[in-house]
Amino acid sequence: MLINYDDQVTWLEYRFSCDVEARNQTIEKKFIEYFDHLDTIHLLDAGSGTGSNFRHYFEKLPDRQEWTFLEQDADTLEACRIKLREYADHHSFDFSDENGLITIASPQKSATIQLKQGILDNIKELVDMEHLDVVTANALFDLVSYEQFDEFAARLACYQVCLMATLNYYETSFLPFMEEDARYHRYFHTHMMRPQEFGAAMGPNCSEEMLDLLTAHEMQCEQEASQWHLKRYDTTMQHYILHYFEHAIRDLNLSKKEIVEMEEWISRKKELSHQHELEIIVDHSDIFAYPW
Repeated sequence: MLINYDDQVTWLEYRFSCDVEARNQTIEKKFIEYFDHLDTIHLLDAGSGTGSNFRHYFEKLPDRQEWTFLEQDADTLEACRIKLREYADHHSFDFSDENGLITIASPQKSATIQLKQGILDNIKELVDMEHLDVVTANALFDLVSYEQFDEFAARLACYQVCLMATLNYYETSFLPFMEEDARYHRYFHTHMMRPQEFGAAMGPNCSEEMLDLLTAHEMQCEQEASQWHLKRYDTTMQHYILHYFEHAIRDLNLSKKEIVEMEEWISRKKELSHQHELEIIVDHSDIFAYPW
């Protein structure tokens, strides 16, 4: 089967099981127990993608859930609508989608979901934060600038809203190790933190900077490691990682010689993957932050 490695929805679905396995159970337990006294929980899922956080947490959180999904890309929002229906059908849950409100109900749980297009900067205009209990976000904040997160953390503190942020990127490692790997890690991280319209993304520094800012805004934080370990037969996910490395590095202002050397490096990694001799480890952290 041919895979379009540039299709966002396909990528999000392929990575779903890796995300589930990587999520830190200690942090997740603290998050769930923090809210187990509630009858109804109000959540904003920032950078909601195809609804992976909802699908992961629905059967673990209080019986009545009111979700708002915030996603920048309109096509991804529409794909999310389809994935939620598929999720409900797969589990034989009741599903309705009427007047802009999705409802999913199991014998024990019920949830309403509103889909909204926007970015983190729009949160105050799109969501009533006074009635919000927690913001969830998965693999989002490496794409956010320090200044954007500072403003976001200030709003969380102001409205006494918790944050459950999973898979905050730290670094990537390849096994077997090659001496030139460090060079391409550096290029990849340079691309992540390149200047953009909103500023420079936090990239691999996101966990450290998030913790500093949350603490500065008087939020209490719990952090633990979360990790993708793509083993020798996880070739599809390995090729996704190599695809993102290659295209990020091509965006940099490198010489023709450097591009040729990068292509040779990528080719060696792909050959190892085809031979089932490659492993890739992507280190992240999970953070649960809550008011003092």
